[in-house]
Amino acid sequence: MKPPMDLDQLLTQAPAKNNAALERVLAAARGELALRRPVRRWRTQAVWLMAASAGLGLLAAGVMLAVGAVAGPLLLARAPLLAMLVGTSAVCAWGALSPKDRWMRRLGVGLAVVSAAALVLARGTPHSPPSLPGWVCTVSHLAIGVVPLVVALFALRGTFFQPLRAVVAGLSVGSTGALLGELACEQDGRHVLSHHLLAWVVITVVLVLISKSLKPRSYAP
Repeated sequence: MKPPMDLDQLLTQAPAKNNAALERVLAAARGELALRRPVRRWRTQAVWLMAASAGLGLLAAGVMLAVGAVAGPLLLARAPLLAMLVGTSAVCAWGALSPKDRWMRRLGVGLAVVSAAALVLARGTPHSPPSLPGWVCTVSHLAIGVVPLVVALFALRGTFFQPLRAVVAGLSVGSTGALLGELACEQDGRHVLSHHLLAWVVITVVLVLISKSLKPRSYAP
């Protein structure tokens, strides 16, 4: 006797041509409904992603300011860039999880490009040579992005896979490391381009690849 197929397999097979196949589909659907899994609103998950990405970056800023790792004048000088990164993260998080706002996803990509360019162009000549190798920035940016990455993957499983949706979610996650870079690093634009933005791209690509490989909990748009 063949083991029963789950609902995903039944929905992806050819349309039913007999009553027996139709009954199997209905039975699988009833079984899924009987589980009574909690419905997670996309707005709530978008807020969680914002908190995990931009919120984590702002928390890091507060801690660094409190312990004296970053000076107040530097924080004020880079406040416009930090605000731009927070806004980019929020727009990307909302667009990634919104069912219909494709225009917001495009806006999120555009903001990420503008923010990345601003991060590079705003850097001048460093006042002192670097005390650490450049790859330390890349690794630290990837490390701080782990938590928002997990939150984003969990949220994206509630929808069917869309490349643009995953890219925008990755850009939201990657903004966390970019925020950290504006606080903890004073190197020039070339360093930002080759190490900070590299981490942003890497974490976006990783999220897209993992999201594509995960089995969705729902096929909602």
